[in-house]
Amino acid sequence: MNIMRFRSGLMMSLLTTVLFFGCTSTPEKTRVIVGDYQPPDWVNKGSGAFKDTNEKVFYGVGLADGMQNLSLQRTTADDRAIANVATQIKSVVKRLKKDYESITAAGKDSTERENVDNAMKLLVNQTVSGARIIDHWEHPGKNVLYALARVELKTLQKKIETSKELSDESRDAIKKKAEKLHEEMAKEGL
Repeated sequence: MNIMRFRSGLMMSLLTTVLFFGCTSTPEKTRVIVGDYQPPDWVNKGSGAFKDTNEKVFYGVGLADGMQNLSLQRTTADDRAIANVATQIKSVVKRLKKDYESITAAGKDSTERENVDNAMKLLVNQTVSGARIIDHWEHPGKNVLYALARVELKTLQKKIETSKELSDESRDAIKKKAEKLHEEMAKEGL
């Protein structure tokens, strides 16, 4: 009988303990967002075409997270920001090329079109090489580093101007269209 009481007492204690710990819960972690830390405006605006103090520019934002090596993290964030600018420049150049081809398709020979193709590929590389990292921001609540890259529209226009593969007529048409495209992208928030 004592053994029975002991067993039932032990079972009740175990059951009470299981119920007690089973009903407790751990508090949910509050989600930390970038806005909680007042980051620079560019972190939330992101990449795109902007008009910045009388100058038309392309900004690219890159980030690197979860890295213990700070040098590698900075290089990765910088590379991603420049890659982001490169993507935008490629998009602009692709649209320029498409627009130019639709305008000139009737009268230009294949050599001229081939020259435009080559010039456009070269423009992307040369313009992106002019991109600069102008700012960094580290998220204090996480191991995330943001980088901001910048390239001016005038850099792209200068590359167009000095392109030997393009005729004078082509250069002028493409430069004007580049200006319009930047304005369209800025309005669209791209």
